[in-house]
Amino acid sequence: MNQEEQLKVLEGLHTLETIAETLKITKQAALNLLTKLKKQQYVTVQGGGRTKRLYKITQYKQLPRDEGMFDIINKYSPNFKINPWYDHQVHGIYGPEEALIDALQTNSFRLILASLRLFNHIKNWQKLYKLAKQDHCWQKVAALYDVARLFLKVRTMPKKYSNLKIEKRWVQLTQLKKINFPDIAQKWKVYIPFNKNDIKEIQ
Repeated sequence: MNQEEQLKVLEGLHTLETIAETLKITKQAALNLLTKLKKQQYVTVQGGGRTKRLYKITQYKQLPRDEGMFDIINKYSPNFKINPWYDHQVHGIYGPEEALIDALQTNSFRLILASLRLFNHIKNWQKLYKLAKQDHCWQKVAALYDVARLFLKVRTMPKKYSNLKIEKRWVQLTQLKKINFPDIAQKWKVYIPFNKNDIKEIQ
């Protein structure tokens, strides 16, 4: 199998073990291949230390860039990784606040589920509120926050943002019109598609 074929087969997120298993080679051979592909800019590395190291492999060279939505969500979601389906590029200051709002715009079940982890890294609630108001999605943000704090460690939202008036019409996070966590759903008029088992996946 030549390099072009290897890149096609491996495209996506991998661990050292899954690369070795996919190509039916030893771990050392997989590590050597990763070193080579990384030098050629076909591989970027995520995680390490206490979290499992993941290798993002693409068929095109990955030029250096700032962290985008997928990078930040995967960074703070150690047990539940998202495989990017497009190249999300950003310019200027971009952090958990922007990533959360951008995730909501995708309507993606898995991406929004993973974004619950961001609430422990929100430092500027005023900025988050401003961004959410611009995109008309504050009630979605507030509903997600209330769900997240039931199961995850989160930063405390200032009270002035937790009791704001919202629109009376119901809104959806994804294509699913489910009302899990009915008290939260009713308070914010948001269809919540996630249940307890879904959230266990990101804990």
